[in-house]
Parts: sequence; C-alpha cells; structure tokens
Amino acid sequence: MKLSENWLREWINPDWDTQTLAEELSLAGLEVDGIDGVVAEFTNVVVGKVVSVEKHPDANKLNITTVDVGELEPLQIVCGAKNVDAGILVCCAKVGAVLPGNFKIKAAKLCGVDSNGMLCGATEIGLADNGVDGLYCLPSDAPIGMDIRQYLDLDDKVIDVDLTPNRADCLSVEGIARDISAISGLKVSQPFTNNVEVIKNGECSQLVSVNEPVACPKYLGCMVINFDSSAKTPLWMKRRLERSSVTPKNLIVDVTNYVLIELGQPMHAYDADKLTGNLQVRFAHDREKMITFDGKELKLQKKSLVIADDAGVIALAGIMGGLSTAVSSDTKNIFFECANFNSSVITGRARQYGLHTDSSHRFERGVDSFLPERAMERALDLFTKVAGGKVSKIIAEVSENNLYKPKEIQLRPERITKLLGVVIADKRVEEIFNSLNFTINKNSTGWGMIAPTYRYDMEIEADLIEEIGRVFGYNNLPEIDIEAPLRLPKVTESAQDLYLIKKHLASQGFNEIITYSFVEEGFQYKLMPSISAINLKNPISDDMKSMRTTLFPGLLNTIAYNQNRQQVALKLFEAGLVFINQDDTLDNLVQEPMLSGAMVGNLEVSNWAQKNKMVDFYDLKAQVEAILTISDLIDEVSFVPQNISIFHPGQSAAIIKNGEQIGSLGQLHPALVKDAGVAGKVFMFDLKQSAILAIKVPLAVAISKFPAVQRDLAFIVEQDLPVQKLIDTLQNYPSSILKTIEIFDVYQGDGLEKNKKSIAISFRIQHETRTLQDEEIDNLMLNLINLAEETVFAELKYEYKIGK
Repeated sequence: MKLSENWLREWINPDWDTQTLAEELSLAGLEVDGIDGVVAEFTNVVVGKVVSVEKHPDANKLNITTVDVGELEPLQIVCGAKNVDAGILVCCAKVGAVLPGNFKIKAAKLCGVDSNGMLCGATEIGLADNGVDGLYCLPSDAPIGMDIRQYLDLDDKVIDVDLTPNRADCLSVEGIARDISAISGLKVSQPFTNNVEVIKNGECSQLVSVNEPVACPKYLGCMVINFDSSAKTPLWMKRRLERSSVTPKNLIVDVTNYVLIELGQPMHAYDADKLTGNLQVRFAHDREKMITFDGKELKLQKKSLVIADDAGVIALAGIMGGLSTAVSSDTKNIFFECANFNSSVITGRARQYGLHTDSSHRFERGVDSFLPERAMERALDLFTKVAGGKVSKIIAEVSENNLYKPKEIQLRPERITKLLGVVIADKRVEEIFNSLNFTINKNSTGWGMIAPTYRYDMEIEADLIEEIGRVFGYNNLPEIDIEAPLRLPKVTESAQDLYLIKKHLASQGFNEIITYSFVEEGFQYKLMPSISAINLKNPISDDMKSMRTTLFPGLLNTIAYNQNRQQVALKLFEAGLVFINQDDTLDNLVQEPMLSGAMVGNLEVSNWAQKNKMVDFYDLKAQVEAILTISDLIDEVSFVPQNISIFHPGQSAAIIKNGEQIGSLGQLHPALVKDAGVAGKVFMFDLKQSAILAIKVPLAVAISKFPAVQRDLAFIVEQDLPVQKLIDTLQNYPSSILKTIEIFDVYQGDGLEKNKKSIAISFRIQHETRTLQDEEIDNLMLNLINLAEETVFAELKYEYKIGK
C-alpha cells in the first residue's frame, strides 16, 4: 500500500524523520518496501499570474508575456505554449532556477526579445502531464509568488508499505496511524470533523432490502440530489489519490476512493436516475449476466453476492459496479452505498471472474463492521463541501446478530515469557493492549483480551503475544542461546523407512517427482470414475480444481511433459497423500499416503551388446516385487488378475494382502492414452504406504546341520490358470520340513494339448535336528501332488529327485 507521508502525519506526527518512521514501521511488522520523492529536486519555481500576452514580432509561434510573481516588477518572459493566456496562474521558473535534470534558467534573448525566466509545463517540473499539451495551469486561488513545491506539497514522500494478508486493518491511513500510535505512545488525532446537514432534507427515496443478512450484515445508503455536477475534484485530493497509486476520475468516484484510502472502507456510488425500482442484496441467479463499468461481460455463478434493482444486477457486491448505473459527467443525482460484506462470501469471487479491485482486496481480508457509518458521513461531508446538494437521511439495514464480534482470548503471563524469552511486567502488557484499543478483563490466570472490531487476525493466544512482541520491539528482546537437545524418536523394529524404498527405486533408474495435490477434475474423473473427489471452492486455476484421489495424474502429466521434450525412456515414482471423500460432508475424509510409479519406453539404455527391449507388464511387476521383498512382504501378498478401469483389461492386477487390496498395477488403458497426452505403453503401479512400511521383525534361528533334499515336480494345468494360484495352494500345505517352493520353468507347445501348460517347481526339504528319511519325503511329495490335483486339477507330469 502506498500513501503520502504528509497525509499520514496529519493523523499522527511523531518526532521522527522519514527514515526513522520507516524503520519503526518495519520493526512493528509493517515492512516498508520503499520511500520515494513525489518529484525530482528543483528550485526557484513560484506561482505566477500571466498579466498580458502579446505576439512576438519576429516569431509566429512565440508570445511575449508579462508575469506577476509577487515582486515589485513583473517579469517579461517569452513563451511558446499554445495555452498561454492572460489571467491564468502558472508555474514560473525565475532566473537562477534549477529544474530536474540540472537544467538552469538564465536571462536570455529569444529572437531579439529579453526573456527573464520560463513558464513551465507539468513534465518540466517532474509531474505527469495528464494529456495536457502546454503550461501546467493552477487553480485561480493559488497564492501568487508562493514556492510551487510548497503550494503543490512536492516535498512530500510516498511510503510503500508491504502488508501481510492478516493485517487488513492497516489498509488505510488511519490503520497505519493506529499502529504508529501503539509504538510511539502518541494519540491518533482525526484531522476532520463531519458537518453534513442531513439531513434535514427528508427520507431517502431509494428503498433497499437485504435478502442475505449473513453475507451482508450492514448496508447503508444515502441520496444526494441537486448538486453542482460541474464541480471538480480539489487539487489536494487529486494529489493524495495519485500518491496512493489511484488515478483521479471525477469528483464522485474520487470521494469514494479517498474514503477508501483514508479509512479503509470501500464505497460505491450509483447514478440514481439510472436505478429501476428497489435495490436488493441477494445471490446471483445461475448464468445471470452483468456488464462491469469497464465493459466486461460476466456470467455470474449462484454463490456470487450481487446488488440488483428491478432490471437486473447492477454491481458485484464488494468487488465492482456495473456499467448500467455508473456515474458520469451528466449525473444529476447519486445514491451512495456503504456496506459491510462477510469476507467468506467475497473471498475468491473476484479471481473467479478475472478481477482484482481495491474493494475486493479489503473485503476478502475483513473490513470493520462498525466503520460504514463514519465512512458514509465522511464521504457526504467531502462531497457536499465541493459540490453542495441536498442530502437525504441515511437508510440502514443492519443484522446485529451477523456482525463480526471478536471473541475473548485468554492471555497468560507465563506463556508470554515462554514464547518471547523475556519477562514483561503486567503493567507494560496492559499498556500495550490499551494502546492497541483492546478491551482488557483481568482474571486469576492473566487477562481476557477482546480485540477491536477491525482486528480480524486475533484468534488465539499466540496472536496476542505477537502483538506484545511487535510493540515491545523485537529488537529489544534479549539474545539468548537456544537450547535444543536432540531427542531421537522411538522407531519400532517393525517400521520400514520409506527412504530405503526410494533409494532402491533410484538405484533401478527411477526418478522421484513431486506434483501438486490439486489436479484437473475432468481428467481425474476419467482415470478414476468410481472414486468421489473433493473440489476446491477457490482453486488456483481451473486445471487445479480437484484434490487428487490417486497419484497417477501427476505421473502421467510428468511423462507427457518429458515425452514432449524428447525424453522417451522414463521411470518415475512419487510418494504422497491422496484424498478420498467417503461422503459429501467431509466428516469421513481419508488422507492415504501412497507410493506410485510408472515406466514407459526402453527398459535399458540402448547399447551394442543387447537389443532394445520395451518395458512390459512383467518388468513393472518385478519392480513391485522388489519393493515387497524389501519390506519382507513378498510371501504374504498375491497378484490377482482384476479389471481396473484405468488399466488395460488383459494387463492389470490387484495386489492383495490378508484379503485386503493394498495396491494395483497394470498398463494404462489404450482409451486413456490420448486424454493423458502420452505416447507408447505406460505401465503404472500404486501401493499403500501403510502396508509396505510395516515389516516382520527378523527372528534368529539356528542353521540346520543336516542335509537338504531337493525334489522337482512338473504339473500340467489349464492354460488360463494363474501360476500364483498353484504356488499359493502348495505353500498353504502345513509342513515344518518344506522350506522353499520355486518355479523354474513354464512350458507350452509340442507334446501338450493346446489349452494346457506345464509348470516345473522345485521343492527344498530339510529337517532342523535330524536326517530325513525317504519315506517321509515321499509322503510329503505325495500329499502335495494330491493337494494340487484336488485344488487346481493339476496333473503330475514327472518327479525328479536330487540329493538326500
């Protein structure tokens, strides 16, 4: 926020120079980004009155002027400006003046005529010309002979304060003055009194109804008629607006902007003759249209608060007025609006329509609900002093129950000491909060503090302690060495470190990515249509509207981005939260940590020693099995073929542990390839971190001293039988001597029926305390053969014995 230093000093004027003022504000948390002069330095330029103008005898474009500068004799100055005329007041640089750019004014002869000075345009003294070609003309009441820097207040400074979002109370001259009062100990002195004659001019003829009192708890309105429509904005007001980066437009608009900067209350003025019927404060109808005063057509959404008359929407509440009722140079009667809107209703609305205004900036952060009365009176006073007119009574629609009322916050002395590291006397604490206009209720444990109604940022005890630190002075806090003893967290032996899994994936050529938790709603729905997603009310952009229910959108977007830059062989993984909404109330929101990965393109970097091999389903499955092996889960999970909407029907599987699905893997469905913007076959997996980060604690057992026996069996089974089903069947057989079961061959072809396949399995058998007997080994193998035959209809092809 930019503001005039001299304007600020009218409210409070501590005995500090400009630099000290800036430093004190910064130390109090209102960081000053810069201090700039209004114009560059120049000297000896005064207010002059052009007494007479004569044409130069030898130059058609020049005039010989006589200028009164308040001295005994007027000055003769040759001037070429087109708008020079007798009687006007101008900026006159006398002989000896130095203008910006070190341009020195000397006595000279122009085409043979003496010229003792220079009549200046705006740019020649460092001001904006505002489209005027010629001399910078001054008001008729400008004191002749006065230094122009003094008259135009050009020694003023513009202070640029960078406010944090929570300090909406300082988005005004008065707000910053209040903070200076707290840190300096001086009182704020309001530099004006409102003297509007109301008000005796009858009732307001414009009726207003507030249909949404929660969204608009206070609405004030006032009619002003029969004013001087030719009245211009005073020069002093224009200067202050310009120094606050607000472009002056006309008296009506300038007054509302002036009150905005001075008090922090947004206002709006309607051309009363363009209003149709009664005004309503309501929510917009879906797709209702409005044209803003800058000509932009908006299609409104249902949750947008609007001001409407009988003809339709005339303003987007708290954001911008409409073109249909905008004031102009022809406006004869005006209706001033001064309202308080609930910040939750305004927040994000301007951004949805591609707008950002000074009003929305303030209402989004919170405006004092008890300020509209003062602001309305101030605006009426400013306006009628310049343009006159008859002012109606102020109408007020107020919902007391919905006005913001700060809650009492408990403050404890010991907590102050704990957070600030210094003991601050109770009396000093009370002085600080008195200077900040808090209501203080002393109690047995400390104080109950009630913030003023303009401090929306006071919510918890830490907020109060921050105020103490600001006013006491962070630079006054003692320097204390911090004691930070290391306390290592207790990690159970069964906990797996996610870092180890990430490290393994990196060793396999995977790159970790980190993507936003917000994704494009339509794309995510196509990937996971069965999962209900949470949509944001105020998204950063339309393609970041939905909370992710899977990590796959981020992986696919990253693959597409890299493929578009000639990166064709990709292995990526991401660990992060997904958000599952189990009902519409958000009461059962689940935030599930997941680990997901994707592979596409060549399996290895091309080289002379081997042919290029494209990634396939089994390459991905091998990576998932390696992760499960690290977590010692490989014997507890099974891969079950399953149709999953995101994956190719023939190349997808669910990962099951103890009857619960802990993940999935497969090839991206061909129908989704175009939507994802990727090329080639993309293989992806996801795993619940909760499943893979809990491992079995290793148990130490003695190594058997007795010989092991290996038996190999070959089974003929149906071609469509998953190999895993046969393995699970054999592993479920209860035996203390059966140590391992491993597949070493799968065969289909000559010698087998078309719908059959052969699976060769190796069994390792060993006893812990004695040598095995042939009989018990044979019984075990017979039982396994019978189990396979009964369960999966496997037919024994051959048996091979190795060792004893």
